Amino acid sequence: MPEFQIGPYRLSADAEGTGDYYAARPLPWVTCACAGCRNFALAVKTLPPAVADFFAALGLDPEKPAEVCVDHADGGSCLYGCWYHLIGELAAGGPLPGRLCGEWLTLAEGVEAAFSPECHLLPEDFPQPGLQLNLEWRLPWLLEEENPYG
Repeated sequence: MPEFQIGPYRLSADAEGTGDYYAARPLPWVTCACAGCRNFALAVKTLPPAVADFFAALGLDPEKPAEVCVDHADGGSCLYGCWYHLIGELAAGGPLPGRLCGEWLTLAEGVEAAFSPECHLLPEDFPQPGLQLNLEWRLPWLLEEENPYG
């Protein structure tokens, strides 16, 4: 697997295999019907180019998180916490003591990322080894209904 150096993280990742896995699974990926998830499905398509490029380099589809939740919001946006799985493993930059992931990195304004070797909600058919990308990002409120979170 090719190696990537991303801030303090050194990881090997199979971007092609990860991309193939997600390409074989149709949308909609997030099936929750709550307002936060419906908004996420729209807003995730508005990512800054640097973040879209980051996802593409790892073979990830930003529209297909393993989990997504609204951490908090104001009227015009929501801070989402979510994670994604990719085929790969960490060689350096693992979890900090007492934490599930390593150091948080800024990918763009309002977009923070960290990697973890521990994968939550990993599908049984996901190729191994699995690696988890954790994200916290502020996305705009795009639904034509009032934001119930803020």
